[in-house]
Parts: sequence; structure tokens; C-alpha cells
Amino acid sequence: MTTKELEYFLSVYETHSIKNSAEKLFISSQALSKSIKKLEAEINTTLFTRTSSGLIPTHSADKLAERAHVIINEFDNITSDFSVAESNSSTVLTVAATYGVLDYLGYNFVKNFYLQFPNIKLNLIELPETHISKMLANNQVEIAFMPAPIDYTKFNAKFCFSWKHCLIINRKHPLAVKKKIPYSDLDGIPLALKGRSYSVFPSNISRFLKEGVNPNILLETTSESLIHQVAETNAGIGVSLSFLAERIHSSSTVIREFDDPNCQKEVYLVTKKDMIPSSDASCFVSYLDRWLSLH
Repeated sequence: MTTKELEYFLSVYETHSIKNSAEKLFISSQALSKSIKKLEAEINTTLFTRTSSGLIPTHSADKLAERAHVIINEFDNITSDFSVAESNSSTVLTVAATYGVLDYLGYNFVKNFYLQFPNIKLNLIELPETHISKMLANNQVEIAFMPAPIDYTKFNAKFCFSWKHCLIINRKHPLAVKKKIPYSDLDGIPLALKGRSYSVFPSNISRFLKEGVNPNILLETTSESLIHQVAETNAGIGVSLSFLAERIHSSSTVIREFDDPNCQKEVYLVTKKDMIPSSDASCFVSYLDRWLSLH
């Protein structure tokens, strides 16, 4: 298995189509299909269920996608580290982030950072929180964006921003006429949401259970677009973050709030306790402070 094969797999995982991915990757459909079959044979599992409407990722594919992101990011880190060592002109600062942060910060955040600190290259990676905690504990990253709750016995933390959880509902669905949705209205309704590798999953599920509602989980996924597709086809209701939902929802869906003011995700900038930050990390923290004061 190579990083290129993993990148091919991730493309198909996101698009659910050999043809569409092949066009994006500038390779033939036959070559891409052969790569996926080779990968399935190598790890002895089925990654996609072939249907007339496209490829449906299996549970094994969900697990591989999570690990493939980590492997590719680590490989990129190694490549970057050697490039930096050879050029001796810049350093690389790795910042791990929980789901949603990188989309929220956007490219302008990075561009303006480079204008101020041209010799510090950022390696921003989105990972499940369990991976981020391990990387912090093993000193693989100095700083990270993590959601509440924070273990203050291990980490220092500074609040950055919060987003409301929301529901993406097809306009034809009976709940679309409501402005706010109580948990009880979602009893038995199929839901698509971020998978259990991310803390947003147990936090959402716990809120349902506290209200006496046993959620009907149709789909756990790392793909935001797939959550929206479930709502667009009226196969179920999607659960997302408000700012992400606003960016990509279609005319066939509406976005509705939970009838719960506490249903939100709080994000903190976290460092390992008792660790003295490097100059690069200190620059990033100072830059982020200024950015937050303006936003």
C-alpha cells in the first residue's frame, strides 16, 4: 500500500464514484478501479458496496479513511521536515485541529499568517480528538484546537470560538416547517452525523439520551457532503455545525436549530501542561489572539 493508493481511495470515499474521482485525479477509470481492488485485496476486506447509484463506503472504509488521513499527514510531515532541513530557510509548525476548525479559519487566516511570519510554514491537520490527545501527550504537536470538555490536569486551554449544532432537513419533511426542533421530535427519525471517532458524536448522542430519546443513527461519516446528501434525498436528517451547514446546504433543504440553547460545540486552543512553547508556537498563539480580537 502506498500513499498514492490511499489518496486514490480517499477521493473515491468522498465522491462515491470511480468516474468522478478518475476525472479529478487525471487517471483512467480502469486504473483507479484496479487500485481500489488491489487495496481491498491487500487488507482483505471490502471497502465499497457497488450499487446502481454509486459506491457506498463500508464500515471498513470508514476506519481506513480515518487512518489514511493520519498516514498521509505524517508522510507529508516527514517530507516537509526533510525539505526544511535541506533548505534551512524555514521551519514547520504542526497544529492539530478538531472537526470544523480549519473550515472556519479559512485560507485568509493562513495567508495573513505567512505575511507576518514568512519563515514559519503551517501544517494544519484535522483529526479525531483521541489522536490529537495522543499527539500532544507524545510531544508530536505543541498546540492544538480541541473541543470541550478539556482535561485540565493534562492541558492548558484558552477559549477560541463556539458553534451551534444544527439540523439539515429536506423541505418536504414535516419538521421543515418548525423553526426549532426539540429532541423528542427526532425520536425514530434516521440521522446522519459525524462519526464516533469525533467527540461531537457522543456529545450529541448524550443530549438525546438525557431527553429520553434513543436516536436512530442511519449514517456515521467523516464526510460533511454525505451528511447533506442524506437530507437532500430525504433519506434522513443531517446533524452538522451551523456555519458549515450554511456554506454548503442546497435549495432542497432548510437548516434548523435544536430547541436547546446549550447544544453547541466550544473550541479551545490547547497546550500540554508545563511545556514551554517554542518561538514558532508562541508566534502562532499571538497571531491567533489578534485574529480572534478582530473576528
